[in-house]
Amino acid sequence: NEMASNPVYTKKCSETIFLNKALQSFWLGHTKRCNHYSKKILQIELLGSHNRLTIQFYAALNAFRAVKNSNGNGSKCAMVKTLYRSAISALRSAAELSPSTFSNKVYLLEAEMLAFERKHQEAKASYAAAITSSDSVGYVHEHGLACELAAHHYKKIGEVQTAIDFFQQSKLCYIQWGSQMKVESITQQIENIQQHPL
Repeated sequence: NEMASNPVYTKKCSETIFLNKALQSFWLGHTKRCNHYSKKILQIELLGSHNRLTIQFYAALNAFRAVKNSNGNGSKCAMVKTLYRSAISALRSAAELSPSTFSNKVYLLEAEMLAFERKHQEAKASYAAAITSSDSVGYVHEHGLACELAAHHYKKIGEVQTAIDFFQQSKLCYIQWGSQMKVESITQQIENIQQHPL
């Protein structure tokens, strides 16, 4: 087959497969798998700029999730800071050129870093900005994600009712997005927080 032997075609296929695997792993909550495929796609030299920005965003969010899951393991903390610095720099530049596409991502990454640094008031403001920005441009999945991550932050700092409200908002976004898996996951988290508030 001529196409299969074409190096450009092969590169594009690899890029698409790794991107899809990384994003799928992120949304399924598989942090190690998301990290694995994110690294693979970021090693592709001629990776398209939009794909690079997308994967940098999700790889950085995934790194924050990995730290939360490991209770702040030292090597994972270093990885978070490295991925964050790289992603936030690229996304801020992109947001200057296309605010409607990238501003919500900048706000959400900033919120996660502020929460990571225990700067709770600043984190709240950045989560609110990410939610508003995602909603205003109609990115329903990223709106849901911003609400979900805000809910986790509020739960962590003991503001349980606000956490539940954000989980409910997130659930509505995921219903609209059509992700039954995320709807079930958020429903379970709401039930858990209602049964065990702290």
